[in-house]
Amino acid sequence: MLHYREFFTSPVIRLIAVMSLLGILLTCLQFDGYVTILALVLGALVYAFAEYVVHRYLLHEFPKLVPALYRGHVEHHKHPQELKYLFSPVYYDVLIYSAYIPMVWLVFRQFSVVVAVVTGSLLFQLYYQWMHYAAHRPIAPRTAWGRWMKKKHLLHHYKDEHAWYGVSHPVLDYALGTNKDKDQTTRNAGSDKGGSSSLDSAV
Repeated sequence: MLHYREFFTSPVIRLIAVMSLLGILLTCLQFDGYVTILALVLGALVYAFAEYVVHRYLLHEFPKLVPALYRGHVEHHKHPQELKYLFSPVYYDVLIYSAYIPMVWLVFRQFSVVVAVVTGSLLFQLYYQWMHYAAHRPIAPRTAWGRWMKKKHLLHHYKDEHAWYGVSHPVLDYALGTNKDKDQTTRNAGSDKGGSSSLDSAV
């Protein structure tokens, strides 16, 4: 329970959780069978795709596109176990959803579908945030999936920051060639002390 409390002390997690609960309520009230289910899945897929793209291209390969975001990520790589660098500032998510919701509306122009798509994205983001948090905290995932994904993310931090970009899933790493053989990579120089032990415990 301690880790759950710590997780929900983050303002951005609280924001996502509240928006998710509101989205679930509205989705249930507007439920339209398979249309709603497909919209939820689509929203989750949008976030799953965006997770990889943002992490790889904005936070690593093209740092000048969003310099402030990149600088924050550099600090996260230097101090991967520090909570203050683990979560993004609230205003990033406010800006993102302020743009994302109107974009979804322009595509579908149906309230029930828009709500379901956005809710799917929010729920997947909450899952992503937990996977990221668990990867950097002294948590032993209970499932084989959780242990596998934690190992991959720690490889990204302590073996090669230009591989294993997926935090919640590895699909695009496999599809785009960034799921490397860990024995073919070199140790990153930018991580804080204690990183090797964190990696060793997960690999």
